[in-house]
Amino acid sequence: MKKSLLILLSATALMAQITMNEAQMKKMGIAVEQVRMIKSEAMGPFIGTFDYSDKGARSYTLSGEATVAELMKQTGDSVKKGEVICTIASSELLSSSYELNDLRNRLKLAQEYAKKDDTLYKDGVISLRESQKSSIEVLSLKSKVAEIENRFVFSGADIHPKNGMMFTIRARQSGILAHAPLKAGEKIEPFVPYLKIASANALSAFIKIPPKMIGSIHKGALVMDKTGAEAGKITAVSSAVDVMSNSATAIAVLNANNNNRAGTSGEFYIASMQTDKWILIPRSSVTKYKKNDICFVLTPTGFKPQTIQIQKIYKDYIAVKPEGLDSASKVASDGIITLKGALSGLGFE
Repeated sequence: MKKSLLILLSATALMAQITMNEAQMKKMGIAVEQVRMIKSEAMGPFIGTFDYSDKGARSYTLSGEATVAELMKQTGDSVKKGEVICTIASSELLSSSYELNDLRNRLKLAQEYAKKDDTLYKDGVISLRESQKSSIEVLSLKSKVAEIENRFVFSGADIHPKNGMMFTIRARQSGILAHAPLKAGEKIEPFVPYLKIASANALSAFIKIPPKMIGSIHKGALVMDKTGAEAGKITAVSSAVDVMSNSATAIAVLNANNNNRAGTSGEFYIASMQTDKWILIPRSSVTKYKKNDICFVLTPTGFKPQTIQIQKIYKDYIAVKPEGLDSASKVASDGIITLKGALSGLGFE
């Protein structure tokens, strides 16, 4: 015969203590959750798309068409400076490589001639004009060499081809590969960035704001996720409205969070400039008792019913005034029916 488990009650009034130990909580399926404190009033929800900011990022382009030969890294991967990302076939880079090699040889000879001409000028053998011609030729060749070298810098490619006409593409800085080709054989269009390396800490949310609310969103405002946790801060708000989406864009730099991925979207709330604070508790924690909204706050000996004043209702949470609660409080999030029955003087087997 089963032994009955009786919850010990001193709950004869609304604010009475419900005495219960951890074993009894587990038996009755009562779970608790830490509350959160947020700024009020939070506006939203708004939908934002995750992407890496251009600040501190580096994009790579080609001035001619190319084809991806092999991929070593993909979008979202971490890369270190000098690490190989992919190899590409590019007739434009191949031609530039040959041209650069020729120009470097010519520059070396021109520098030798300029040095000799400078000596001859100092010895009075040739005129200043003849000596300057050699110097001008050196400067012209240096300019052409630098221009072609920059083509390789901007493309991320090594200067010398591999296996005939394949070029190795390396990361010019450490970071996150925010954009990269998807597969081998993919075409790279001229002057269209085919690679982007961003700072690992530069993930931003591009949040769509309805036109009527643009004036309420300010730079520096806190941004919260759907749980009420602080997610970042607004760094810019566009004053123009996108005709296609009928919305303006607010940009928020986000706190480091491995769960966020570029290209995905999320739900956000933006705090107003008011300084009041609210406590965020799970919706499942709130119930009605004698026409009052209440929750059950965990105490060392059980639970204490706490009247609450609801300020705003979100998808999964409810914002309430902080009376009787603080950021360290824990509230019952499951088994509320059991606790509510305890307030009514019921016993449970």
